[in-house]
Amino acid sequence: MVRPFRKKTFTVDVRKSIVRGHELGAHPKILATQFGCSSSQIYRILKNNRVDDGVVHRQSPGRPRTTSRALDRNILRACRKDPRRTSKDIQVSVTSPNEPVPSRRTIRRRLQVAGLHGLVSLGTARTR
Repeated sequence: MVRPFRKKTFTVDVRKSIVRGHELGAHPKILATQFGCSSSQIYRILKNNRVDDGVVHRQSPGRPRTTSRALDRNILRACRKDPRRTSKDIQVSVTSPNEPVPSRRTIRRRLQVAGLHGLVSLGTARTR
């Protein structure tokens, strides 16, 4: 059986207790068994503690989302109300002056995450 590769994330309090345990003289391998992780993670936490002058909580990398949770709910509500609406119609109906206008592609992504990706048309009119 193959275990999936996933790093264990620690809260700030746990990281502080790891640093405190190391300052009291506990070996990193003992700390690793105590906290249920690898010794390389303990070494990394201790190294970052020396570099950053203390344990800090860093923000996740990446671009911030353009839509809020409330706007995401409004997008889903508009799609469920009328499943045949285009993404452009949903864009017009959910925008407010206080928030940035989400792109049509963003609206389709939010619906796809919610499992409604087949319900919204692209908004391209095909003439035959």
